[in-house]
Amino acid sequence: MDEQEIKEKIKKAIKFEAESDTLEFKKSKNNLPKIYDTISSFSNTRGGLIVLGIDEKDNFKIIGVENINEIQNKISEICTQKMYPPIRPIITQIDYENKKLLVVEILELKQIEKPCYYIPNGIEKGSYIRVGDNDQKMTKYEIYALQSYKSGVNEDLKSVKRAEVKDFDEEKLNKYLSVIKKEKPKFSKKDKNGILKISNIIKEEKDGKIYPTLAGIMIFGVYPQQFYPQLFIACSVVPGVEIGELGSQNQRFDDNARIEGNIEEMLNDTLSFLKKNMKTKIIIDENGKRKNIPEYPLIALREAIVNALVHRDYSIYTEKSYIKVFKYEDRIEIENPGGLYGINRIEQLGTDTMLEVRNPFIVQILENEKNILENRHSGIPTMKAEMTKMNLKEPVFISEKGTFKVIFYNEKQKSEQVEKNSAQVKKISVENTSKNNTLKQNKKIQKYSAQVLEYCSEPKTRKEITAYLGLKSINYVAKKIINPLIENKKLKYTNSNRRAKNQKYVTIKARER
Repeated sequence: MDEQEIKEKIKKAIKFEAESDTLEFKKSKNNLPKIYDTISSFSNTRGGLIVLGIDEKDNFKIIGVENINEIQNKISEICTQKMYPPIRPIITQIDYENKKLLVVEILELKQIEKPCYYIPNGIEKGSYIRVGDNDQKMTKYEIYALQSYKSGVNEDLKSVKRAEVKDFDEEKLNKYLSVIKKEKPKFSKKDKNGILKISNIIKEEKDGKIYPTLAGIMIFGVYPQQFYPQLFIACSVVPGVEIGELGSQNQRFDDNARIEGNIEEMLNDTLSFLKKNMKTKIIIDENGKRKNIPEYPLIALREAIVNALVHRDYSIYTEKSYIKVFKYEDRIEIENPGGLYGINRIEQLGTDTMLEVRNPFIVQILENEKNILENRHSGIPTMKAEMTKMNLKEPVFISEKGTFKVIFYNEKQKSEQVEKNSAQVKKISVENTSKNNTLKQNKKIQKYSAQVLEYCSEPKTRKEITAYLGLKSINYVAKKIINPLIENKKLKYTNSNRRAKNQKYVTIKARER
């Protein structure tokens, strides 16, 4: 990043009085403050700039840096000698409003090099990630996830040593063997155990004993929850738009179900649960035939449930966590343990980018079986396409703190293209167009505001809120949505110091207003 770009970034941040997920201000006039946490967090997240010489606690006052060369040498020493792996920062001295500032650019490490941590504190206490404008210690699970990725650990290949081959559904297993022999003729030369080994359904340990793999037991097991009780799907229907709202008979939930079984059984039973609790619109088509239109496209929901089952984290840190499916009045949320895997990013979902797979052997077996998976990486494009067909908002994807969530909204979204092509659309003046655009923008902000109030029933950061809304600009969300909600006393700070690095926002309940 050149000097002019740095200055523009600083100017913008000062204007909005806000740091960000890639920008941190430090006072540092005569000495070097603690920066190892930010060095670690930027290295482990998306990189960023540490700007020394600006006091963010004093209205972002420009105070400059003295002893600039000495402080620069200290920074280099910390980065190269006290961080692991060593960091090579790009350090720049710039003049800003007649003051000397020191800018430290930290680049994101390759996924295989993470986590970066402060050596004196050790890996568990010295590893950080950037969340909004805040440096947060990584959890044991987050550290484990990075280390297992680095080591190439495949959780779905681990042996289930309490299980035996007899715990497989024999009929389902034989169907698989029949399919794979047909699709791969060379497999026919192998005996049953040979095929199961090659397919990673069973595994022979060093002691010569044969055990089902986790992939095998989850796909072909008669009752996988015998060995992993928490590997189920919890389904609930909420009589409102947030948990805690009561129905007409003071019920917290209109329906509940604990879905168990193998992957295929859990998929089918969860779909049946949602279908049962879904509104259906009846229309008469142009041929006079009755047609039932579900509230949500079942194909899209199916893909989301498949993804949750196939791509969830099955590690020791999450094997006691279950998949959650919540149906609210305005949306369906499907959440599974394990955020995006490896180098995968939210913005890559649904693109041509080849994504890394957390459980390659589950995927491989299911692709061979051809019951659930046929076309790898087609799930998210299918979800988007099916929602668009029904004139619904595209699903929202959120990856945070070791979980991945898909949200489907049932609010009708008018397609701009449909409007343009409609014969009923009349030509309007530029003035009226401008007015309509303003109205549309206001409606959009109102919609976002309602979503934020629902989401912030528990305290959330600006970055979390922005991701939840499916937007990119934290500053836009702060200016257009968060700040007005605070002014209208619908949202409040959790920290009295509104510029606090750990600042979160929480909804003010109606009875408190």
